[in-house]
Amino acid sequence: MSRVVRVFLAYLRAKIGVMLQYRGEILLWSIWGIINPAVLYAMWSAAASGNENQSIAGLDRGGFAAYYFVMMIVGHLTGAWDVYHLGYLIRSGQLSPMLLRPVLPIWETLADNLSYKITTLMFVVPMWALFAWLVTPRFETSLWQVGMGFIAVLLGAGLNYMLCHTAALLAFWATKLDAMGEIYFGLCMFLGGRFAPMNALPGPILAIAEYLPFRWMFAFPTELLIGKIASMNEALIGVVIQSVWLVGVVILYRLMWSVAVKRYTAVSG
Repeated sequence: MSRVVRVFLAYLRAKIGVMLQYRGEILLWSIWGIINPAVLYAMWSAAASGNENQSIAGLDRGGFAAYYFVMMIVGHLTGAWDVYHLGYLIRSGQLSPMLLRPVLPIWETLADNLSYKITTLMFVVPMWALFAWLVTPRFETSLWQVGMGFIAVLLGAGLNYMLCHTAALLAFWATKLDAMGEIYFGLCMFLGGRFAPMNALPGPILAIAEYLPFRWMFAFPTELLIGKIASMNEALIGVVIQSVWLVGVVILYRLMWSVAVKRYTAVSG
């Protein structure tokens, strides 16, 4: 384990150095990460203001401001994109030297993931502050909800990363996974609460979302951090569900990896 930690930290230092060479590009990525929730906030807050009771799904204008402000942060911290990236590594042959190293390639791609999140903080933190200043979010959060929310964010980040990476293993059987990537991110948007709060979804769709992992990666941590989950018991149940999903996906990944790597053939490189 100590060897894995040393190798991972070396990867992380190297990846951060690489990321800092592309400051203009990561600025553009950071702006895109802000635009989507900002536009959705404008849309849903305008719709709520047009209602007779000035709210939708239990959120008024200030509630939507808090929801999408926190979703910006949660979306950044839990983001993953290996469903695209692993396919590229296979097609280009760049996975070949990674397979010769003494640790699994997932540790290097995890370092990639964390280095992006760390280096973009210099851009996204001022943007988050500006958004909060402009829309004045209203929170109803107590200290225990903040603490549970941080735990939920960590579990959501791990779950999204592992699920995305596990889905990406299909690239060992298919040349490109662009369509799979679009489906995956579409499910994250609509069933994960990123497009609309969960209570705004139609009843049948909400019922389905409860049994899928997407809500637990994004909406659940956000709801905790804005104070919409009022019961400690409900929060603990949610954290347990996240943990069960995470353990299950890790086991699925290990099973799939052992089969998938035997099929590896680089397209080029």
